[in-house]
Amino acid sequence: MAYLNPGAGKAREGKQASTVTALTATAGTADGTVADVGASFSQATLNNNFRDLADKTNEIISALKAAGLMA
Repeated sequence: MAYLNPGAGKAREGKQASTVTALTATAGTADGTVADVGASFSQATLNNNFRDLADKTNEIISALKAAGLMA
């Protein structure tokens, strides 16, 4: 594999990142969109945004684990 910094890249080969536990989101509904909260506060919109971010973070963690980059 080609690295921008060959010495540093080679030193990282075969090493996995530490285990990261999945986030638990109990409120909100994920729809894949981080919505504008707007001028008037909406608890539902805020909860949905946090749910979207938690779900996407968990997808990234799963992909890194599946690729063998994270324990």
